[in-house]
Amino acid sequence: MLILYGSVMVAALAAVAVLKGMPSEKRFRFMSRFRSERMISGIRKTDPSGDVLKICAEFVMHKLVIALLVVCVGSFLAFIYELKELETSELIGGNRIMRNGYGEEPKKVRLRVSDEDHGGSDVIEVKISERKYTDEELDIMAAQAEEIIYDSVLLENGSLDRICTDMHFPASIDGYPFRLTWRTDDPLLLNNRGAIDRERLDRLRKDKDISAGVLTGIHVELVYEDYLKEIDFYARIYPDEADNELTLAQFMDRLIREEDEATRTEEYINLPDKAGDTKVGYEQLHSNRAVILMVMTLILSAGLFVREDKELDNRVKERDKQLIADYPGMVNKFVLFYSAGLTTRGIISKLCRDYRRKLNEGEDKRYLYEEMLICEGRMNEGLGELSAYEGFAARCGLHKYRQFMSLVTQATGKGRADLLQLLDREATEAFEERKNRAKELGEEAGTKLLFPMLMMLLVVLIIVMVPAFISFRN
Repeated sequence: MLILYGSVMVAALAAVAVLKGMPSEKRFRFMSRFRSERMISGIRKTDPSGDVLKICAEFVMHKLVIALLVVCVGSFLAFIYELKELETSELIGGNRIMRNGYGEEPKKVRLRVSDEDHGGSDVIEVKISERKYTDEELDIMAAQAEEIIYDSVLLENGSLDRICTDMHFPASIDGYPFRLTWRTDDPLLLNNRGAIDRERLDRLRKDKDISAGVLTGIHVELVYEDYLKEIDFYARIYPDEADNELTLAQFMDRLIREEDEATRTEEYINLPDKAGDTKVGYEQLHSNRAVILMVMTLILSAGLFVREDKELDNRVKERDKQLIADYPGMVNKFVLFYSAGLTTRGIISKLCRDYRRKLNEGEDKRYLYEEMLICEGRMNEGLGELSAYEGFAARCGLHKYRQFMSLVTQATGKGRADLLQLLDREATEAFEERKNRAKELGEEAGTKLLFPMLMMLLVVLIIVMVPAFISFRN
């Protein structure tokens, strides 16, 4: 996986370097392959006075670079994480694991146990206990742990009345300072580590009926300096016919636990190299966090790539909203200047001059008047008024502007005596629509404020109820 993460990181960096190092003309041709009609339309609407094709190429370039940089950063983090996990590997020499030091937490290691003779593998998680203190180092507190001992010895068994698998005789109990010494009434059947001798059980079964189990006494001494307490209990051991059906993981887990208890005072634990007559091998399993990080990186990169298109769509929507908001003011200005005797071209020139003055004073750009500047420029270049007005309406792309410019072009081309009356009616309708739009925006704002208000109500309830509840309990 290190090679994969490194290759992805290098490839992403190389791609960014290649894109940045391309000659401008070649880069323009390359980026032009990725543009779409929707992209061109959106950029033409949001930046009507710019070079649309060039802006499209820069937009695609920006998206690609962001996506590649995110992939590069994510693969670098995955590479570092995977390298760190390899450096902290617990498996030494293929079958050795170093214990933690005195007083530290037990070590948990995930292993893949492979059958090297017949193939196949299984995954287990083993718990390697910390290194045991010597008698001189122990600082033990006296405590009674009888109930814990009853539960800990059972392992997979249901109760002491029916013991079918090996028991667990711990050398110590977490949180208690005792040194536990175990012995049984029949050590040939149940040894002092809790392992059941199946051969002994089979011989007993041949000599007598043990279908009701074999009762044996278990004795554990809790020792602390001169403090000694012995706990006696009994267990009924049954033949376990399902022993042969244990999976490799279950069988190896049992063997490793036994070896762990038997070598508590040693610095290392040697993992069993055989499961019965089968040779086994080990491979430590690492977490999949690096893979998850890489997958999340790719998802984030793709999301950012798509997000740029979404941002362009949002800018187009904001542009349309701005055009709708500026429509009533434009119509009113047309009515005013038309009443003063200005021609349609003169009105547009007047509006463009006022707009340039406002820009020089530091006001923000308005899409409506940017389109008017383009319309005026084309008329100054020799384009006919009717064609310029139709192009203006088409670029705005809204029904209101098409309808308005239709009135203007009719008056310009054919002449209409009632144009002023029609414009006045259009201004009145536009003002009414503006009021309705303001009401809609107010309702939307109220809806958006509903959730914060509910959160504030919840906070107020907590502030009021918690002290009251505490006082009531006291």
